[in-house]
Amino acid sequence: MSSFKPRDPDYGQRVTDCFQNGSASSLWGGELVSAAPGRVEISLPLRDSSIFPPEFPLRGYVAGLLDDACLLAGLSLTSVGDQVRMAEYKLNFLATATGERLIAKADVVRPGRTITVCRADALVDGQLAARMLATLTVSRSG
Repeated sequence: MSSFKPRDPDYGQRVTDCFQNGSASSLWGGELVSAAPGRVEISLPLRDSSIFPPEFPLRGYVAGLLDDACLLAGLSLTSVGDQVRMAEYKLNFLATATGERLIAKADVVRPGRTITVCRADALVDGQLAARMLATLTVSRSG
C-alpha cells in the first residue's frame, strides 16, 4: 500500500483522464487497472498481431508502457495544473516479452518539488521482463 498523500483529492480522475487522452499505452489498447497515490498499474494485451509481431512485442512498446506508468504514478502526487515530464530513465530488459498480457507496475520511490524518482516493472504473464528507473521533472502551477 502506498504511504504517500496526494496533493489533489481528485488525483484519480486526473490520472485516468491523462491515461485516456495522452498515453501511448491507451492507444495500443491498454487499460488503467489501478491508480493510488504514487502507484499505477497498466495492463496491455499482447494477442493483437496487427500491433505486435507474432513472436514478441517490440522493445519500444515495453519502454512506452513503463514510461506511461511512471509518468502517471508521478502525476498522482502533484497538484492540479502541475506538469510531469520524463527527464531520464534507465531500462533493463531482463527477458523476452512473450505471452498473453504485459503489465506495468510503477511506484514513486521519492517524490519531490521539482524532481520525482519512480521505479516500474514490466511483467509478462507474471514473469519479470523489464525494469525501469526514471527521473521525472515536475513543473508547479503556482
